[in-house]
Amino acid sequence: MSVWTWGRRVGDRTVAGVAGETEVTVGTLRRFFTGTLAIGAIAVAGAWIARSQQANGTGTAPPEAQGPLLARGYTEAPAGTVMVAGNPNGGAVLNELRIREGQEVKRGEIIGVLSNYPAAEVSVQMAENTLAKLERLRTTVLEGTRRTDIALQEDAYQSALLNDKLQTILRPRKGQPPEERELDIWLAAESLRQQRENLELAKVKLKYDLKQNAIDIERQKAALDSALGTREEALIRSPINGIVTQINSRQGEIASGAGIAKIVDMGELRVFATLDELHLHRLKAGEPVQVVFRGDSTVYAGEVAMAPMSVKRTKRSEADLGEANVRQVEVEIKPAKGVAFPPILGREARVTFL
Repeated sequence: MSVWTWGRRVGDRTVAGVAGETEVTVGTLRRFFTGTLAIGAIAVAGAWIARSQQANGTGTAPPEAQGPLLARGYTEAPAGTVMVAGNPNGGAVLNELRIREGQEVKRGEIIGVLSNYPAAEVSVQMAENTLAKLERLRTTVLEGTRRTDIALQEDAYQSALLNDKLQTILRPRKGQPPEERELDIWLAAESLRQQRENLELAKVKLKYDLKQNAIDIERQKAALDSALGTREEALIRSPINGIVTQINSRQGEIASGAGIAKIVDMGELRVFATLDELHLHRLKAGEPVQVVFRGDSTVYAGEVAMAPMSVKRTKRSEADLGEANVRQVEVEIKPAKGVAFPPILGREARVTFL
């Protein structure tokens, strides 16, 4: 009995000892895994804080990249792009459209005609005819036949003066009675006076008619200018040399208030590339670059047109760390002297900043 009791006790003690050791092992493992998870959480939090500080510009700046910078861009011509619209006074309907997309146009070329043009054209023709009539009257009649008539009257008056002198010499030889001779002298003098007055009146009248004609011509020129202006309001001209890239209104439609067509001067074509603001100090006007367009292996020489004046903040999604603020700058690239970029808008390009 005593042996069994002792053995039982020994067995109980043995079981208790094993259980105690198991409890020690589980606790150790718990502490190990808890510490590992804490260290991992601290590492993730530290990485997130470092990235946030870098995005906000408050952390330590990363080491600057050495060598050329690469950036993607696209072609655009903001300084050479115009949206051409018609004058509301020229009519609401587009009667004629004389362009198509992709067509090259010259400055001042008529690209569209509005609905008021036919009536305006008739008014111009009437004003031109009236002006031509007034100018022909001045040239043919006033400066022509009227001056000729006055010259003939002057010749007739001079002849009458000479004839009166002759009669004065011959009159004593006729042996006329005194009364008849006095009457003859009075009639001769009256005839000369009338001729002289008629001549002076013709000169004064011609002077007045020339002055009035000049006033009428000036008035008609003003009327013609007004008619030409009205007709010009019904014409839509290209303000620049360029290529038609977009048409908003078709023939017979109401002219769009936003403009009937977009014209781009390809000589003002630029490449706009986007870079991180960390490289802002390298983007100086005149700095050389190389541009390669998608689908074209040719390398085009260019240069930075002007240093970026503003920074654009955008949100970029991160797979593990969520959204982060990114500050970028858009830099304008122009072709180098003697180089022309391919005349295509919105073309993707790769820019190498040397």
